[in-house]
Amino acid sequence: MRRNYINKPIREIDMKGNPFEQFSLWFDESLSIETAEANAMVLSTCGKDNRPSSRVVLLKKFDEKGFTFFTNYESHKGEDILFNPNVALLFFWEKSMRQVRIEGIAEKTTAEESDEYFYSRPAESRITAAYSKQSKELRSKDIFKQKLDNIFNSGAYVKRPDNWGGYRVQPLLFEFWQGGPGRLHDRFEYKRGDDLLWTFKRLYP
Repeated sequence: MRRNYINKPIREIDMKGNPFEQFSLWFDESLSIETAEANAMVLSTCGKDNRPSSRVVLLKKFDEKGFTFFTNYESHKGEDILFNPNVALLFFWEKSMRQVRIEGIAEKTTAEESDEYFYSRPAESRITAAYSKQSKELRSKDIFKQKLDNIFNSGAYVKRPDNWGGYRVQPLLFEFWQGGPGRLHDRFEYKRGDDLLWTFKRLYP
């Protein structure tokens, strides 16, 4: 199955000199037209077994420091990142026929940043995050749910656990892709050099 792409071709001059500004432009446009969560991104990691794994997580913040998401540090992805902080992100926006691929280094956010987001969440989400042994075997969902319900109904104060918090991905490479007619897609790469400056080039489709 193939889709006929009808986007207007992109010229090099149309692209921003700063990849974060370009991402912000595309992200804002996607927020206005996508029916699904435009902040959903595929996070790919590779751990001790040298086998890549991917999953969808939600982008919660981005700026020139990087792209932030939150999770359990003892999850599969957390264990992978602890061993190998090199990760990849992928945003796919179906309505706009665009995707952005990012390669970078993941590092933990500060405890203050993790606290700020954790305590902004609904009580049910805080409780689940605090008591879930993410990626470990769950023998009975019903028993686990009953435990969570009991904690919620008790009105107990739930503190952010040390094994839950944020990661910030510091980009080393961006690739912007837009589908074009006749499979003549537009692809542009920004790559960060040792001097922290970004090089820019068009790629073959």
